[in-house]
Parts: sequence; structure tokens; C-alpha cells
Amino acid sequence: MRKLLFSLLFVGAFATAANAQKEFANIELPMSRAEDLVSVADDDGMVCIYYYQNGNLNFALISPTGQKLAQHQIPYRQSKDPQVLGSRVTDDEFIFYSRFVNGRREYVRPFAINRHTGAFRSMQDVQLDLDRKVTFIGGFGDKDHFYMLYTDKDENFHLYRDSEENVATMDHQVFKTEDMPRTRERHARESGMIYVHPDLERNVFTGHHRSKIYTRGDKLHMVFDGYAVRGKKSDETTTEILTLDWNTGQTQYRTLPVLEQRNSPSFNSFLHQDKLFRVQLEKDKFKLAAFDFNTLQPIKEYNYGENEEIAIKSTPVHQRGTRGLFSDGQQVIEKQDKVMRNLATGIPAITVDTYSDSTLQLTIGSYKAPDERNGSRDQNRMVKTPDRYVRTSRGLALIPGRWTPAYNIPSYYLNSPYYSRYFYDPFGQGSGFPTGPGISTYFHTVLDAQSLNKVEQEGEVEVLQEKVDAYERELKREPEFQTMYRYGDKLHYGYYDRKTRTFRIVEFAHGQVPEQTVQQK
Repeated sequence: MRKLLFSLLFVGAFATAANAQKEFANIELPMSRAEDLVSVADDDGMVCIYYYQNGNLNFALISPTGQKLAQHQIPYRQSKDPQVLGSRVTDDEFIFYSRFVNGRREYVRPFAINRHTGAFRSMQDVQLDLDRKVTFIGGFGDKDHFYMLYTDKDENFHLYRDSEENVATMDHQVFKTEDMPRTRERHARESGMIYVHPDLERNVFTGHHRSKIYTRGDKLHMVFDGYAVRGKKSDETTTEILTLDWNTGQTQYRTLPVLEQRNSPSFNSFLHQDKLFRVQLEKDKFKLAAFDFNTLQPIKEYNYGENEEIAIKSTPVHQRGTRGLFSDGQQVIEKQDKVMRNLATGIPAITVDTYSDSTLQLTIGSYKAPDERNGSRDQNRMVKTPDRYVRTSRGLALIPGRWTPAYNIPSYYLNSPYYSRYFYDPFGQGSGFPTGPGISTYFHTVLDAQSLNKVEQEGEVEVLQEKVDAYERELKREPEFQTMYRYGDKLHYGYYDRKTRTFRIVEFAHGQVPEQTVQQK
């Protein structure tokens, strides 16, 4: 009897995690209320983790074998949150770029970490020579340059790019857009624009943005989906492509064939290498088409009707974020009559990625933003600084909020149109902050990279993003800080383990056999 009780206690105290993946690194980080989180990997396998907290810049440099080489905490200029907009990897350094505004003057503030020694270097601020009445759209960095993008009242684009000779110098060009028709809502295309970095996390949140920027050498391609254009009917929308050529200073405007949509928006697109993929989701219609990006000629098309099995699926349809009394927010939609309806609820989303094999891994679905709440007003009510989902150059980072009584916050902050956006006030009048991460409905499909036919094989098709999602679902407590980035032909999922006060990085790769690890409950 004693042996039986001892065995039960032993089994209860320790459990074998059958789905545990290879742990790349496990380092101690004093992370509690980080204001930003970025992970960068270079071609040699070095990883740099950056986060901003309590007025300090925090860096950790990790070797290709997962060992911590250096760690720094650096006081930052008068506790001004740097708000990293993009990063680059040069021959010697990881460079981070942030934006600083002082009245009407705007600056780019670069700072760097040496890739070999971990030494920190602060660079001189670069003041931008801005034209009057321009609006900031975003900043982003690719392999060769960092960009700052603005628009003016005539909807022209003002592009700033760091010099090849000096990263602390920004060159400037203006691109005219008279060939591109105006939208019914002013600056509609520019709102919510996202830069698609090659290492950006491939999920429906990043894929649901209808305005995306891609860089190809010295050209920037802006792709817009489903925007209502002046002088045209609401059901005559399409995918628009605007190319900015830095070398010539010229723009080129192109469009895909028009789509008739009943509910706006009902389609979205994603550019991968030389192919542009477009998906259309309606309650009774599913259409996936691929086009040659250079000629815009159709290459492949898949169509499915109402209650028809979507044969292109390689995984079941998952839905995340539907929390309820008897739901943990995760479910699999199996009934065919619900698949189309759930996929069409929200903004359509599509992302495409590839790894070491000859396949393409597509994530297709929709994203529904969280609902907003309003209610009665009480000074004793609890107010929360919001959980912010921040788009960094290396993926999506969650910044958790904290609860505090409303009387601790001056009323001019809660009532101000500017400062009130920093608080989630569920019981206050005019609260515009949503709750939760929203609802993501999606599935994955694996296609042959050349023929774009579905990859058929016996057993379960391996999808790296699906393995990451499954690992995240099995974590006993959802991480407060998390990030994901490409690591060569692998995926790294990093998260902060508050119990052990360590930052863990888990590696996912094709054909990888999960390690048998022992975890204490």
C-alpha cells in the first residue's frame, strides 16, 4: 500500500512532456514589465534579445549553441521609451532603430550591439528633414536598409532610408501617386499598414492586415486589398499594387482582376517570393488563387462551394480566443456546415512560408477583433493598462497590462482623447479599448512549391507553425511575454517563464524528434 501511494505521488509530482521540443536556450532575465520585446537572429546563428523596462535597455547575446555570451542593462535617455520600429544585421552589429519626437522635430535613434562581443554602442540622433503636414505611417528595417514612411495631404509617399555608407544618415525621396485612385475614406490604405519581414510570425493576426509592405532590393511593393475606391461600386474592389523604385524615384500602379464581394472585406493577399496568393472567404464560397507577381498572370486556382469539403486543407480548422464558461478558448471546428461560416467571420487572412524542403506552408483563415465594452462610471472601478499586441520587426509581442483603481489615475488622463488610449476602462463611458486578443479561425495547407498542388502523404503532414501552436496550447500558463523568429530553416519560440524567472527559447524544425523531458507540476 505504501509503495502504491508513493508511486502515485511520484507520478503526480512529475510528468513526461511527450510533445516537448528541443530547448535552444534558457537564460535568466529580470523581466517583469517589459515595454518592448524584440528577438533578432543572424545568418551565423547568433541571437540578440532586446527588451525595454523601467527606463533601461536590456540586451542578451546568445551563441549558436544556446549559451549566453553577454548581458547588459543600460539606462536610456531620460527614461524615454525607444519604441523599436525595426532592426538590421550588419557585418559586425545588430542595429535597432527607434523614433523620437520633440515638438515638430522628429529623429531616428539608432543603437547597436556587437555581434561578437555583445558591446553596446549608442549612435547620434538623425533629424529628419520633414515637409510640412506629413503623417507618419511606420518604420521598418530589412536586410540592407532602415526606412521611415510618411504621407502628405496629396497622398504622396515620403520615404527616408539610411545611407549605405553611414547608418546614422537618412536620405529622402518623394513618390507621386497620381496614377492610384483615391479611396472613399481619406488615408484608408495607410491605416493599419504592416511591413512583412521575412522573419515575421506567420499567423492570421499578421496576415489579416489589408495593407502590406514588401521590400525587394531597392523596390518597395505596397499591396492593398479590398478598399472602396471613389467612383466605383462597393462590390468592384480588387488587389492594388503600388511599387516605389528608390533608384528611379518612380512609382508603378497595377491591379489584379476585380472581385465581387457581398461583405467587405472578403479577400486578402500575401506575396511570397515571385508569387502573389489571394484568398476569398464567403459563407458559401472559398477561393484561393496564385498569380505571377511580375506579370500578374494566374497560375493556380482552387474553388469550393457551400458545405463542400475544403480539400486543400492539410490540418483541421482551429479557432482560438472564443473564451466562455466551459471553454478554454481553443477548439477544433469539425462540422462542415460550420467551417465556411466560421472562416468567413472576421477579416480574411493568409500567410505563406517555406523551409528547407520544396513545399510552401500556407496559413489561411480570418481574424475578428475583440469587442469593445461600455458601462457605468465609478471612481472605485478597476482600470487596466491594456494588453498591447505590438508588431515588431521580428513578430508579435504581448505587453501585459496591470489593474489599478480609477481614482489612482487623474481624470484628465482618462478623459483625454490622447492619454485615454493607454487605459482599458471596461466600466467607464466612452471606453474604446477592446478586451482579449480577438478570435482567430484558421487552417494550414502544404503545397508543392513548383506545381502548387497539395502535398499528399500518409499520416500527419508536418507544419511547423502548427507544432508551435500545439506547444503553446499545452503550456500550463499562457506566457506574458513571447516572441517568435526564423532561425535559418527553423522556428524559434521564445517566452518568459515567470515561475523560474528565465527566458526560454524552444526550437522547431522539420523531421525533429521531440525530446523526452521531465517537467515538475
